[in-house]
Amino acid sequence: MDMEKYLVLNKYFLSLFGVEDFRQLPLKNIQERIDDGDEITPFMKTLISLKGIKFCKDDLLRYDQNIQEYVRKINRYRGNVVLIYFQYLPVLFTEIFLDQLKNNKVEFLNKLNEFLNQYRYENEIDIQDFELKDLNKLAFWMATGSGKTLIMHINYLQFLKYRPFEPDNILLITPNEGLSKQHFDELQKSDIPCRIYDGNLNSRFNLKNEVLIIEITKLVDEKKDGGITLPVSAFEGRSLIFVDEGHKGKATEDRVWAARRAKLAENGFVFEYSATFGQILSERNKETLEEYSKSIIFDYSYKYFYLDGYGKDFFVVNAKNSEEISEGYFSEIMFVANLLSFYEQVMFYQENKRLAEEYNLEKPLWIFVGTTVNKEESDILQIVGFLNKVVKEEDWLKEKINTILEGRAGLKNEDGEDIFKEKFKLLKEKGVDLNDLYSRVFNGKGRLNISEIKNADGEFGLKVGDNDYFGVINVGGKDFKKRLEEKGFEVQSDVISDSLFDYIKHKASNLNILIGAKKFIEGWDTWRVSSMGLLNIGSGQGPQIIQLFGRGVRLKGKDLSLKRSGDPRVAVLETLNIFGIKADYLSRFLEAIRKEEVEYENILMSIKYQHQEKWKELYVLGKREDKKFEESKVIMLEPDETVHVSIDLTPRIKVYSKTNNTEIGLDAKIEHDTLDLKRYTTFLNWERIFFEITEHKKLKKYWNLVFDKNKLQEIISAVNNYKVVVYKGVFDKLEHGDISKLEDIAVSVLKRYIDTYYRKKAKRFETDHISYYVLDEKTGQLMMPFMSKENSGGYLVQVDKREKELIKKVKKLIKDFEKLLDEKYESDVLPRLVFESHLFVPVLLKKKIKKEDKIKFTPEGLVESEIKFLKDLRKFIEENKEKFKDIETYLLRNFHQIGVGFQLTWAGFYPDFVMWLKKGNYQIIVFIDPKGLEHDKSLDCEKIVFAGTRYAGGDVVTIKTIERRLNNPNIRLESFILSATSYKDLVENLAKKPSKSDYEKNHVLFIDDNDWCEKMFKILNI
Repeated sequence: MDMEKYLVLNKYFLSLFGVEDFRQLPLKNIQERIDDGDEITPFMKTLISLKGIKFCKDDLLRYDQNIQEYVRKINRYRGNVVLIYFQYLPVLFTEIFLDQLKNNKVEFLNKLNEFLNQYRYENEIDIQDFELKDLNKLAFWMATGSGKTLIMHINYLQFLKYRPFEPDNILLITPNEGLSKQHFDELQKSDIPCRIYDGNLNSRFNLKNEVLIIEITKLVDEKKDGGITLPVSAFEGRSLIFVDEGHKGKATEDRVWAARRAKLAENGFVFEYSATFGQILSERNKETLEEYSKSIIFDYSYKYFYLDGYGKDFFVVNAKNSEEISEGYFSEIMFVANLLSFYEQVMFYQENKRLAEEYNLEKPLWIFVGTTVNKEESDILQIVGFLNKVVKEEDWLKEKINTILEGRAGLKNEDGEDIFKEKFKLLKEKGVDLNDLYSRVFNGKGRLNISEIKNADGEFGLKVGDNDYFGVINVGGKDFKKRLEEKGFEVQSDVISDSLFDYIKHKASNLNILIGAKKFIEGWDTWRVSSMGLLNIGSGQGPQIIQLFGRGVRLKGKDLSLKRSGDPRVAVLETLNIFGIKADYLSRFLEAIRKEEVEYENILMSIKYQHQEKWKELYVLGKREDKKFEESKVIMLEPDETVHVSIDLTPRIKVYSKTNNTEIGLDAKIEHDTLDLKRYTTFLNWERIFFEITEHKKLKKYWNLVFDKNKLQEIISAVNNYKVVVYKGVFDKLEHGDISKLEDIAVSVLKRYIDTYYRKKAKRFETDHISYYVLDEKTGQLMMPFMSKENSGGYLVQVDKREKELIKKVKKLIKDFEKLLDEKYESDVLPRLVFESHLFVPVLLKKKIKKEDKIKFTPEGLVESEIKFLKDLRKFIEENKEKFKDIETYLLRNFHQIGVGFQLTWAGFYPDFVMWLKKGNYQIIVFIDPKGLEHDKSLDCEKIVFAGTRYAGGDVVTIKTIERRLNNPNIRLESFILSATSYKDLVENLAKKPSKSDYEKNHVLFIDDNDWCEKMFKILNI
């Protein structure tokens, strides 16, 4: 079923911005910063520049200011929350929804139905008109790890700002106690009052707007006995309800829970969050489908999360069933293959710890989990039996390992190939030393010993000989010890050790294996999981499977980006390997994964390197690896007039009147004033401020930053460094508690100032330590997305496994490299470009949005402006051969965050292409960036200043200041921005409009101009 077309509410909000798919909005590559002092977020800057949006600009700016205010509130104690585009959009949509619900309900309902009437006709769906009751619920389809919790906290603040009604109860309903505790901790971090239901409905403290956290299992229709269950009738009045993962997949159970939630929500409002709507929605259940069609306001399900590069990659063994393979043999092979997969990861991690640390990759953990915990015990006993056999029978293990690595396992995929053909490349290359395997995975050799951990309920430790524990079994059943003994295992008692489960997250932990992790299913927070063995997977368990999968693929990522790096060197650690000891467990798992539309066929497409004989003559810029900012330079915190931060603490209010029974929202703002903290410095507790700023320094790892209390006071006294807007007269007469508020404001100012100041110094240091290197020395960096241990590489082409014909066409085309280099042959299958001057061919081109779901490329294909640049340049060189007869021309796509980059004062800049123009020993290195300039319009924009020939001195970094500093008479540096935004659109809203020639003098050319190539080469004197 094409679920996307049923998401009517989501499609309505997208239509307000003139698009049908959120990926059509140019927000993906924007990194929001909330501490740069801007009045408006980069996201909103982009949105208000779009054509066809159906909003008043003032309304959008007001929404944006509100969102910044919510983030500031959450950051009061967190201090590190920034929004990613797929978090900003649902928050913005909710802001619009609540504003309309409060102030324009009737017209809002009419507009929804006008849209639905047209949409229903165009998409042939059977969805009834919206009614007022349909406006009491919003649902967010968000992948695990995409920030549902953060969005929930902002939704709480949004509801309290607009207050469609005054809630008598605020509830957060969770599926289990583990998630309740997790939500309690997170709400506290966001300074949101909350408590967990403990049998008492009334709080001793009666905090205003307090959130009561309760498990759905504790809500009943009618209380019949003791315990801490609670009838839904206990909540009188109107309720604001937040629901996290309200579906388990069992239809009967879900219907009962849904009925209770509906009763609670009568005359109230519901926010619901789930990663698993795709598992429970179908055309067979029209009532549920219609409910969520009208309430899902944003869809960032796992498909989009994965396609955007977030989370680990994953490998699921998919063996074709064969009657010749016995269940016992299948289980043994799968267990040993899982062991090899984990051993390979551990070996790589331990031999490359610095690299793993750079990419925020934690020590691998092998877990065995299922979705039906009370039916897992027999599977767990089988796993313990396998572990015993592995440590006891080396010859058996060696024989099984050889069978797998030599391709003799007999397990085939759908194409009849060995399922492990593309696995274990590192082990096939190095071989397997059993002693090393025992040491790395089991902490040594010896007899398997099992101990009941008396200080931790339901835990059993696993060790070999007298070595440290290598694993822990975590089960809920009380009879598991007896079951182990019945199987012939001796179970000792350990009265000394504390919980092994709790120790798994410790940095020094030697625990490598976790079995029967009920707590993992319930939301246990860890980044270590790298290999997963499936235990009992029951039928109809789709939602729990996706939750399990989503937690397994969580990834911190380099610079805490949550993203896969694309660096082949760490691919083994950025992949979650999933095995199952029984074939039907795997098939049920894969069935759930297919509903998420994220099962892809991985195909490697080779590339051809060109002009390699010249790589020793061409120069590039690169940072010096021997100079690290944190180790090389002590940074003294000082007032800096170029560093400025702004905080707006003025509340927005709504004034209401009624005309003709229609609610009208009038925007108003209390009179405001600028707060001069210098007036209050003698009243502030500088010990407290110094302590909080020191803790912030530790949190941010600013190890080389030095300051004292006097320097912090000096910055607060330098009022040119900050602007704090408050409502007029708020601190004219200091009252009880005001000094504490002023200290909080001072801390916020100092944190933002220090973040900006330190980032500026770090970027300048990196730019000051750029040097020339021959291309051959930097090939590993510049070609990193293509490199592999086998010294061959190329694009990773991933095709939706349901697209059987497309997979065949791709494989056929890739096998014939000559046809691959003919860019016109099967260009609809793999759109590509072949440019003789480019240092590798072919260059893949990005598919259109709708086709991205079927086929994607890593690294990504070129976008429209980049394609036009290459085609125009190729045509110009071909048509002007006389001009280039004595000049060698070379070109290279420059990969973002990996290739040549310049750390400007406020942002990193990675031009999309590097071009060399070489004549004898002399060469011009030209950096070219074909991009839109929607939010970089001014001639004073950093990227334009960097590219231009103006030299402003001081801290301003330009391509020419770098050229002068490096002072090589045989190398000239140039930079150009090729604007995909036309000149007319670029200056449309500028009060002072630079002329087109002003832009061109500053090396900004317009790609829609037919003569841009000619202009560029004229500037270059070619």
